[in-house]
Formats: sequence, structure tokens, C-alpha cells
Amino acid sequence: MDDINVLKLDSSYKPIELITWQDAFILTWLKKAYVVEYTQHWVHSATQKFQIPAVIALIRFVDEKIFTVPCTTKNVMLRDGHLCQYCGKSSKEAQLNIDHVVPRSKGGLTSWENVVTACTSCNQTKKDLFLHETTLKLAKIPKKPSYRALIRKKIGNVNDSWIRYL
Repeated sequence: MDDINVLKLDSSYKPIELITWQDAFILTWLKKAYVVEYTQHWVHSATQKFQIPAVIALIRFVDEKIFTVPCTTKNVMLRDGHLCQYCGKSSKEAQLNIDHVVPRSKGGLTSWENVVTACTSCNQTKKDLFLHETTLKLAKIPKKPSYRALIRKKIGNVNDSWIRYL
């Protein structure tokens, strides 16, 4: 029962995040959110029973501009689908890490537009060279993902009741 997650939506039904059913229950109890869809699970108190929500929506509008997408290793790999952006190997085939397209030693920053997922082999081939100095080619130009796109990737395996909201 503790592993039940609830999809939290903003007031316009755009996904914000996954939360525990306990947090969803509290948000609805405090009237900060309302239930859009329920699961088939129930919880019981000493005198009452409550159906666990599957999807809730916040009462107040949340401007998605307040959501920042930090450029972390985890988020970069999520954006890149856990694939080396040079050779296409997956995390099942090779050890993956982060590569700076413009090397840090040559002024490259750790930013969405300058980091990609790379296998150790490609990362060692590239060294601290500019991309045009190597035989490597990027599968796609790195860019900052939207908060919504990253949330969709983070959610991964989708509960059937969430599909229409993602």
C-alpha cells in the first residue's frame, strides 16, 4: 500500500509531479487540491474509510515558470534517454557519464546546452578536445528540456489512469 503514487496536476490539468498517496490525501483534506480520479484502494481510520486518489489537481494555478530544471547528471541522462549521444550505447551496454561538448578546460560551462550523456569509451576518445577535432558526432544538439518533458520521462511506467494527463 505504501508504494501507491498519485499524479499531481496543476489547476489546468498539466502534470507537476508524483507524490505519495499520503501527501495527496493531506492536500485534498486541506482543500488545496481535489480528486480527479480514484484508485481501487481504500484506507481505514477507526471510524471511517477513504478511497485513495490516483490523480489530484491543485485548486490554485501554478505558473510553470517557477519550476526550474537543474542541470544535474541524473536529469541530463534522463533527457538523453540514458544513451551515449555519440555512439548510441545504452546504460545496459556501457558505463555512462557526462561529457562537456566544449571542454571545461577550454571555457565550457556545465549547462544544458553544453553537456551530454556519453559512454566512457567515447568520453575518453573526445578527451578535452573540441568536437570538430574528433571523429565523434552528436546524435542531437543538447538543449534545456522543459519541466513538463522531464516530468513525463521521470514518470516512466504510466498508471492507466494517468495517460490522458501526460
